[in-house]
Amino acid sequence: MDCARLAEALSGARGKQEVFRRALAALEAEGIIRCGEAYGVGEGLKLYQMQGCRTTCPLVAHSRALAEEALQRGEKVVDGPFVALPIRQGEKTLAVLVLSLAEGQELPEALPALLLLALKRPGLELAGRLLATQEEERRRVGRELHDGVGSLLTAALLTLKVAEKHPEKLPEARKRVAEALEEVRRLSRELRMPLLDDLGLKEALSRYLEEYRQHGLQVEAELDLPRLPKEKEVALFRVVQEALTNVLRHAQARRVSVRLWQEGDRLFGVVKDDGRGFDPEITPPSVGLLGMQERIQSLGGSFALRSKPGQGTEVEFGVPL
Repeated sequence: MDCARLAEALSGARGKQEVFRRALAALEAEGIIRCGEAYGVGEGLKLYQMQGCRTTCPLVAHSRALAEEALQRGEKVVDGPFVALPIRQGEKTLAVLVLSLAEGQELPEALPALLLLALKRPGLELAGRLLATQEEERRRVGRELHDGVGSLLTAALLTLKVAEKHPEKLPEARKRVAEALEEVRRLSRELRMPLLDDLGLKEALSRYLEEYRQHGLQVEAELDLPRLPKEKEVALFRVVQEALTNVLRHAQARRVSVRLWQEGDRLFGVVKDDGRGFDPEITPPSVGLLGMQERIQSLGGSFALRSKPGQGTEVEFGVPL
């Protein structure tokens, strides 16, 4: 692998999680690894996961044990195709990468040094979190205003123009304005999310899914969720919310299934519909799709979307707990 490309990929990272996300993405894009996970080292040499696989895979079953061994030994640990690589500064281990190597591939020798340089930039983690959180919330509100309120107000304006010449269209114009007002109220409720504050993610999602059943969708739900830190619950709620909004607006689906479950120290999720699907290779990613991906990545997780014309769409993600 060209180390210059890896250094360039790491140069713009705004937080520790993004450093490892970019490193793993670059290694996977070059065909060096099949997948990988990353662990930070906290007080008392306790590992915490910063970047996880998006689904259960052979690496997941071995990942933490290999990371613990590499941390204790302070050196690389190899177990078949799996490699645990500690990132060290002197005698101190800052993080551990656990990777599933592609057949016949080896890791770049400069990888630990490049990661160490990226991790040691002053103020990296705090600045990254603040900027990412603020920017994502601005983008989300902007999407809601543009896609929801904006389109409804545009329709109301067009109807009012028609009603100027055809008074019998006034009731329809009033209806359009009322729909826009209700959308503003809905957006206000979702920005506050009192259910999530009071009852937690599992109950909030259960009640939210009832709204989609009222739209005629057959909704299957399997929610095996613990209580999580507030920021994780908000992000995961938004991801499922955006996925369901896309199903309702675009998929022309009859059925949708929502599964979230805990497995060890990870949380996995799948939202799958039987709608018309599309070809991701030729369809530009929407703002909503990019927003979902960014939210999962902000939690140190991985995100994937699978779809084919006529075969529905599946959104899949995994985050460390």
